[in-house]
Amino acid sequence: MKSSFFKTILAAGLLIMGFSKNSKAQTYYPVYLCDGGTATLHTPEEATLANGDKVHWYLEGVEVAVLTYNGTVNVTNYVTPNNLGNGVHNYTNRIESVAGCLGDLSDPFQVYQLPSKTLALTASNASYCGSDATQSSVITATTTPAQALPAGIEYAYVWSATKNGANVNPMSGIGAEDGATTAVAKFTMTTTGAGTYVFNATVKYVKTAANTGVIKSGDNQGCEVSAAATQTVTVTPRPIKPTIVIQ
Repeated sequence: MKSSFFKTILAAGLLIMGFSKNSKAQTYYPVYLCDGGTATLHTPEEATLANGDKVHWYLEGVEVAVLTYNGTVNVTNYVTPNNLGNGVHNYTNRIESVAGCLGDLSDPFQVYQLPSKTLALTASNASYCGSDATQSSVITATTTPAQALPAGIEYAYVWSATKNGANVNPMSGIGAEDGATTAVAKFTMTTTGAGTYVFNATVKYVKTAANTGVIKSGDNQGCEVSAAATQTVTVTPRPIKPTIVIQ
């Protein structure tokens, strides 16, 4: 009797765990737009149309285009505007025959508009003494707006710097980045080499490996932006160790 009771409890627990796991499934969208990016929406059924048939396109249920088929391939494609508001947008369409008969409405096709962003740099120490392994400066890159991104979309940062006007390569020679993919990323500068270091960074949108959607950006590079201003850190040499003599 007890064995049956415990088996029932275990089965219920597994069911709840399975439900919880499924309820946390990520939502990915087929298309992500940013900063001037547009998407061309296509209806494969165009190949079955007769001259004079029409394709009606809707955004959130409001008609935005009526395109007439004339035998030209892709003539009924719809290009999304490049100024959609941030968030999810639902497109649907349906076919109207040349005789005036309307077909069923398609399932929604979702387009996600990502927000525009800017990047700012700050440094924890504008200067520190070289030849001292205990000293460093943390350069922080902050992307705004700092709002939550949809599942499957991350930020990718690329750091760069010059030392006394010459490019630093590799960056690992003067410190290490934290590899963050969120709105805040950091580079910890630990070099003891004296000089003036000028830091810059870029940030862009990228997909996670699990996301099968595509990003359409105005620059074809994930809407990459550079920091609004560079950040300078000066590493000063330590004075030499003195000696004492009788004069």
